Amino acid sequence: MLEVLLLGPVEAVAAGTVIPLSPLQRNILAILALADGTVVSTDRLIDSLWGDRYPAAPRSRIQGIISALRRKIGPVIDTRHPGYVIESAAVDTDLRRLPDLMRQARAAQTPADALAPLRDALALWRGDALDGVTAPGVDVDRARLAELRVGLLEDRYEAELELGQHAALVAELTAAVSLHPLRERLAGQLMLALHRSNRQADALRAYQELRERLAEEVGSDPCPDLRHLHALILRGDPEPGSAVPIEGPGIAMGTAADLKPAQLPPPVGHFTGRADDLDALDRAFKSRGAEPLVLLVSGLGGLGKTALLVQWAHAAGDEFPDGQVFLDLHGHDPVRSLTARSALDAALTALRVPRVEIPDGLDGRVALYRTVVSGRRVLLVADDAATAEQILPLVPPTTASQLVVTSRLRLAPLSAHHAVQSLALQPLTATASRDLLGRIVGRKRLRDPAVTRIVRWCGGYPLVVRLVGAKLAGRPDQSLESFADELPEHADELLDGDPRSVWAALASAYRSLSPAAAHLFGRLGRDPGSRLRIQAVRFDDAPGHPVRRLFDELIAVNLVAEASPGCYRFHPLVHRFARECGAELDDRDVVDQWIEDRQSSM
Repeated sequence: MLEVLLLGPVEAVAAGTVIPLSPLQRNILAILALADGTVVSTDRLIDSLWGDRYPAAPRSRIQGIISALRRKIGPVIDTRHPGYVIESAAVDTDLRRLPDLMRQARAAQTPADALAPLRDALALWRGDALDGVTAPGVDVDRARLAELRVGLLEDRYEAELELGQHAALVAELTAAVSLHPLRERLAGQLMLALHRSNRQADALRAYQELRERLAEEVGSDPCPDLRHLHALILRGDPEPGSAVPIEGPGIAMGTAADLKPAQLPPPVGHFTGRADDLDALDRAFKSRGAEPLVLLVSGLGGLGKTALLVQWAHAAGDEFPDGQVFLDLHGHDPVRSLTARSALDAALTALRVPRVEIPDGLDGRVALYRTVVSGRRVLLVADDAATAEQILPLVPPTTASQLVVTSRLRLAPLSAHHAVQSLALQPLTATASRDLLGRIVGRKRLRDPAVTRIVRWCGGYPLVVRLVGAKLAGRPDQSLESFADELPEHADELLDGDPRSVWAALASAYRSLSPAAAHLFGRLGRDPGSRLRIQAVRFDDAPGHPVRRLFDELIAVNLVAEASPGCYRFHPLVHRFARECGAELDDRDVVDQWIEDRQSSM
């Protein structure tokens, strides 16, 4: 059987003899061996070998390298669409032996029982993993395996500290901290070994050096566990802990951290009227198949998208024992909006990956994120997405984890890449709005018949109901009748005020429209009714008519909804906004001009 060694200089060994390989042959062998029985496409091989600086006729080069490699190592590489695969039954790798040893270490009941499999696992390394491989496509695997090795070392040190081997460990831990100066777990283990060796001053100095290094390089303080250990040593505690409870990021097989992310915001108070929507999310989640599914909740600002997802996520928490990550993408805030790279940084940091180990490029971040999430059961909530580009890198590689998204847009491009289950959130019913208002101001005040006018004015937007309720609660002696009379005067105050207010959300959606669609929206706002038929804008019902594209724009940003073929409807609150936009239109009809231009170009 052929043996491929990856945990050190990459070598192919047959019958105890190392087979000489050229650099490109070694690179391809390493890429295929890392895939371990999974087909690697020719395109991926080209990207992995050369990045964006590939040679002329790269496919022919790949075929030539594979042919030469087969002549040296035998027919263990199979051609299989859309590329190549190394036959697992004919090839063994040192990397393949790791998971079993790590499972044995995790299952051990005592530190002594864990030591043997940990030492055997570490003995598989003969140097830096993937040494001699120059293909840029293996950089992520190189980082993953280096992280795995350090995590195993930390586990071994912890077991040996538990067994009282602190004096023998000081020199090795000092060298390890020098090689990995930002590893807080290693620093804590060194502090503990020094303290137990009656070297309290050296233990405190090790903490001070780490604190200064963290402040200078990443602008942070040591973690709470390390600060606690430092305080115990300062007090002269003779036994400040049997082990340092700081875990590594757990980015590879079996090193999952004990501290799991739990970033969900608390559920919103007085959550009301969304039982059907919660059921729809449950059904979509439980009906997912063998491929990753993105759950998307869309709707205008103020409808309670985030509140709905947070409520569902808390109820579904048991489905995700490895943690919940909450990312506020600020998609519609031009100043704070996160790029895909920034979102990945936030996700990786939440999943305990040290910042210094996050790759610089987007592709490297995506690959590391998928490695971290793969095999875990994590819930990822991406709130306020503005584009599909923000979301695509966050889709988990398996169905073990789940990505749920809120957006003011319908993000149709997502469906071109992944399975998407969309829920277009609608305003609350009048009954639910009344119930929510009653929970805020007290049900006794709802006896006033004027409550019907107030509820109608709120238009079913939970945010508006809450703002109105808060103002009413601050005026306990005012009648609802007089308050309803004042509401039109306070519209701007209640509907605006921050980047996520209802009016700001409507303005953001309006600004995203093309000039013709924006003009059409304003013109429709002049219509006195909340339902409008396409004939009202001289729109025939023929499929493909150019004006339909303008209505598609309005639907995509949730400014109108299609009630039936050829019939659209405004929500009353949106209609009020459309009337304001319509009042600013000039005399020239942009829509008519746009139609003429489109038809003349056909």
